[in-house]
Amino acid sequence: MAVTIVTPCLLSVMSFLLLLSCPFTIAKGLEVMNEEEVKELIAEEKYVVILFSDSSECTGKCEELEATLELIREDIVEALNAWVVRTHTPAVAQQYGLSGKKTGTGVIFIRNKIPLLYSGPADDDEFMLHYIVTNPDSAVHHLSDVNFEHLTQAASGATTGDWLVMFTRADCDSCTKLQATIEAVAAKMRNQKNVAVVNRDTDGGQTTRRFGVKTFPSFLLFRQGRLYRYNLPGVDAGALTAFTQEGFRNARTEDIPPPKTPFDDYTEWCADWLRENPSAIHGAAVVFVVVVLIFIGFSLRKSSSTSKKESKKKK
Repeated sequence: MAVTIVTPCLLSVMSFLLLLSCPFTIAKGLEVMNEEEVKELIAEEKYVVILFSDSSECTGKCEELEATLELIREDIVEALNAWVVRTHTPAVAQQYGLSGKKTGTGVIFIRNKIPLLYSGPADDDEFMLHYIVTNPDSAVHHLSDVNFEHLTQAASGATTGDWLVMFTRADCDSCTKLQATIEAVAAKMRNQKNVAVVNRDTDGGQTTRRFGVKTFPSFLLFRQGRLYRYNLPGVDAGALTAFTQEGFRNARTEDIPPPKTPFDDYTEWCADWLRENPSAIHGAAVVFVVVVLIFIGFSLRKSSSTSKKESKKKK
């Protein structure tokens, strides 16, 4: 009886042929996570690259972005030890300004909970890899009443370069949704232009009132001692970048206003507060009327008492 000896090489060939003869599908695509998993990942991990799809199926632009991320996933993991996942979570996507059929798909790079929107081509793996790997930290400056003039030198001619400044306030949902966008603008113009944020309600109230900012978010460009306001209807990374580079020439030029006196600043603060809290005007008016009536009543009472005393003296 003949005995067949199976060598390791022959075994490998047989295994390969067996796999070819059996129908199977190779796992394709990024790891898909639900909303809770994504939130947990953002809270716990330092670097997370998330592909948001505008539907449960990844088609069209989403498919292109996923294919590109697959090509560079290992490089991203090796360089940053980052997670690279895909999700369909409209609530989370909306927080980063990704909503609607046209903008619902996109890649957000989370760095220590700070989002950066990828605004490059969907099918260029080299560009995407360079964009992610070279932006591990935020390039957006935080300006306040204390350091605004020192860092920008706006009134003296902006010798520190051009500054695109986004003015926000605490209860501005639109401002929060644009955080990833302004980070994208800063990443695009790194080492060319300065990008910053001023929060009116934390430590930038005087600066906000100095430049007459009434609506939020507002974008102002400070360039060579002059001021330019961004008044275009659309706000995206491409439009803001174009405005900062050349588009400002089509905007009206303004002189840099000097800081307000404490009295003028307080007066404008009161006016802004009353404008933003119209319901409080009615209450304030009622209090004012009550105080006036009390004062009048007290004056009449005092006058009556004085008259009685004078009458008694005459008697």
